[in-house]
Amino acid sequence: MRRYASLRRSRDFSRLRQRGRRIATGALTVYRADPYPSDSLSVVGITVGKPVGGAVVRNTVRRRVAAILREALAGRRLRLLVVARPSAATTPFAQLRNDLERALV
Repeated sequence: MRRYASLRRSRDFSRLRQRGRRIATGALTVYRADPYPSDSLSVVGITVGKPVGGAVVRNTVRRRVAAILREALAGRRLRLLVVARPSAATTPFAQLRNDLERALV
């Protein structure tokens, strides 16, 4: 079961990029902001661009990040935008988890 809602609108992605606190790790860039009063869950957007790889690789990276977030967001309310860098395609799962957890602290 998902523990977060998804960002849907382009302006929400843009707002997080402009106003959120940016944390850069080896394979990911995370933009983090406080939740709105109306947010009952964390709100997350995951972006994996074409420089990461083909469609299969991009979807694999997206699913890996989503799986890590399911565990990491337990009991938290945040607004996050996770942007995968090209190195995310070859980064081991454990390292991705460490990078994301370090960005959430």
